[in-house]
Amino acid sequence: MKQVLFSLLTVISVHAFSAQAIAQEAPWKNVRDRNDIQVYNRSIKGSDFKEFMAQTTLDAKISTIIAVFNDTHAGVEWVENVDEMHTEKVISDSETITVTYSKAPWPVADRDAVVLNKTTQDPDTLVVTIEQEGIPDYLPLKDGVVRVKSLTSQWVFSPISDSVTHVHYQVLTDPGGNLPAWLINLVSVSQPYNSLLGLKQMVKREKYHNQYHPHIVDF
Repeated sequence: MKQVLFSLLTVISVHAFSAQAIAQEAPWKNVRDRNDIQVYNRSIKGSDFKEFMAQTTLDAKISTIIAVFNDTHAGVEWVENVDEMHTEKVISDSETITVTYSKAPWPVADRDAVVLNKTTQDPDTLVVTIEQEGIPDYLPLKDGVVRVKSLTSQWVFSPISDSVTHVHYQVLTDPGGNLPAWLINLVSVSQPYNSLLGLKQMVKREKYHNQYHPHIVDF
């Protein structure tokens, strides 16, 4: 059962949350603190699904992290139980549409998510934010696949030095279909934790070092 739920959650794992969209909600509760990764969740008024947030520090500069994110197909290597991930459309250097697909064991239907990703950088602090929103109607539905119907999330990368970056990852979603919210909430702790753990390993790969991005400036 846990494997099934992990599969369902992974379709949301590389997307971002708009902090302004949800305010004055319940306080965050720390639910895991290991390997310099902290995971929190909280209840949201009007939703059966809990919002979760995770944070850590990476031994990498921002351009390296962005290089990992731009390598969309490699998401299957660090995002837990993702089976397919690709860029559907490049709108600009800072705006793309991506699709994530996750298989689920029978009798649970497979899931996919179509997401608009927008990357911005504060010119003064150099903090980079990737905000993403589900756009479920952008592509036709596939037979036997449930489309994630609601998703808002956020990745925030704050440079601490020229080689260390703080990461803040926050997500609220409704995976769609007939899934008990309490089951999804139960395993939402491991999903962000393992994704950040995987990201820590990805940024060590030399192929992502010293890449140039026209819209990103390093510390």
